[in-house]
This record gives sequence, structure tokens and C-alpha cells, in this order.
Amino acid sequence: MNSFYASVEMLHHLEFAGMPLAVGGDPEARHGIVLTANYIAKRKGVKTGMALWQAKQICPEIIFVPPRMDLYLRFLQMAREIYSEYTDKIEPYGIDEAWLDVSDSRNLKGSGITIAREISHRIKYELGVTVSIGISWNKIYAKLGSDHKKPDAITEFNRENYKSMIWQLPASDLLYVGRQTRKKL
Repeated sequence: MNSFYASVEMLHHLEFAGMPLAVGGDPEARHGIVLTANYIAKRKGVKTGMALWQAKQICPEIIFVPPRMDLYLRFLQMAREIYSEYTDKIEPYGIDEAWLDVSDSRNLKGSGITIAREISHRIKYELGVTVSIGISWNKIYAKLGSDHKKPDAITEFNRENYKSMIWQLPASDLLYVGRQTRKKL
């Protein structure tokens, strides 16, 4: 789910519509980090993991809200209920991501792209947040696809297009390729 905590908070704080918002820390105590930010704040340079004071420096009009894990877990449960209507093969990855193996569902529910479109539509209209979905035959490429275009996008890497689409990307775009591995690669 795209900018998950911030997206959920925006649903509950309509007064902040159109404003940069970040979830995390305690700005009055001047400590903490940005757990996530909405896309307005991200466009101004606010990043996950950034100290609140740094975020305030680059985006003075940013609004900080404290995290509400109970609320995010409720949304996560509702999303998983939607996922479970398409497969029982769900592997969570963090609080706002999951891999779904829908290979056994295609005869009933349609192709991977059909299922992805349906899930995307349902999450948006039933929960009020957007998702970016990657479709592929393995988890590494599916995760790369979900990160490839944001927000609210579906990217399919299949056996016909993966070379032309993926091989041009930096290795650091792949799951688990951090600074040290990137240097080696």
C-alpha cells in the first residue's frame, strides 16, 4: 500500500488535504524520525527515516502526526481479507506489503493482471488507499514491479518483457541489494 501510514492518516484528517504530512516521532520533544510521508511531502524531499527536524528544514509547512499502530493494523486486516478472496497463499512482507501466489486462482479469477486490477480497485474503493502491484513468476521481480511505478500502479514482468525492462535498471533496485552489495555488483 502506497505511503501506508500517511495514507491512512489522510483518510482520518480531511483537514490536511493537499498538505504535506508525515507520520512519526514527537515534534514538540524534537526527536524521532519520519516513518512515512505522503506524496506531497515526498515531492519536497521528505524521506522515510529522516529526522523530524531535517524534514521540517526542507519542508517547513509539514504536518507531523503520531503513529497509530492499532489503526494501521485494522487496515492491514481489511486488506488481507481482500487478498484471501483470491488466494490462501499470502506471505506478508512488513506491515503494508505481501506476496500473493495466485497461480491456483487463475481458472476462477482470471489472469494475474486481471486479479491485480481487481485487488487494486477494491483496496482503493473499499479502504480508501492505493496500492502498487508487481506481477511476475518470482518474488524478486514481483517486488521490483511493485516499486517500479508509484503510486497506484501495476507493473508486470513476464518472461517476454523482463530482459528489456529489468536489465536496464541498476542492480540497487533489486530486493536486498544495499550499498555494500551494490558496490560489489
